[in-house]
Amino acid sequence: MGFLDKFKAENMGRRAYGLHVQGNRLYDDGKAAEARPKHDEALRLYEEAMKAGCVKPAYLMAYGVLLLRYGRFEESKEALLKAEHAPGITKNEKRQLRINFAICQWKLGNLDSAISQLKIAMNEAPNGVIYGSLGYILIEKARQTGDFTEAVAFNQQALDYDDEDAVVLDNMGQLNLAMGNEEKALEYFTRAHELKPRQVDTLYYLARIAGKNGDKAKAVEYLNSALDGNYSGLCTTTRQQALDLKAEMEK
Repeated sequence: MGFLDKFKAENMGRRAYGLHVQGNRLYDDGKAAEARPKHDEALRLYEEAMKAGCVKPAYLMAYGVLLLRYGRFEESKEALLKAEHAPGITKNEKRQLRINFAICQWKLGNLDSAISQLKIAMNEAPNGVIYGSLGYILIEKARQTGDFTEAVAFNQQALDYDDEDAVVLDNMGQLNLAMGNEEKALEYFTRAHELKPRQVDTLYYLARIAGKNGDKAKAVEYLNSALDGNYSGLCTTTRQQALDLKAEMEK
């Protein structure tokens, strides 16, 4: 690849990354209708950039993360593996790559691999993303095995690290709900909702609890808020789950 070709490829990657960031900010501001076109265009430009030969690690990783949002998990894995071997990748980028790859492994159903990678990342440099991601994956593993020991211990550690993280609080809600502690779960979901009212997973579980307790109108209210929100491949619940539960509540 000549210098000019490399410049064009990286310029497309740069444009894609800029749109990607703009879309993220719009989603954070609750402007999903404006955000989605930004991400759609970013994805198109990323794909063109990669075909043109872009190998910049930051853009490859961002492309992989956006593919995760779109539920294209195998393609995400390919992009992230390509980033791992990209020239010039930094130590910090490798650390972030490990976290992103672990999340991809989770979405592909490889829980043990995801847990192993996130534990390595935790030992390297703990942060809120790792606490939230590993905390949830340990809950999912516990649901499969019936052994909640590690999930309880780690999520308590995550709560001690940051008790105002809406993802951590949602994890605590899901953990308690999975263990049959509905009253405690409701406390955590309520706290998560107060901190992040548009968090769709929390809204779904609040609706489930409200419906179980006989308040179908409140359940539908929560579900309408969720359905107006930002569902992506990174969520722990799906839009279809919310639609199904809403239909059940409206019977």
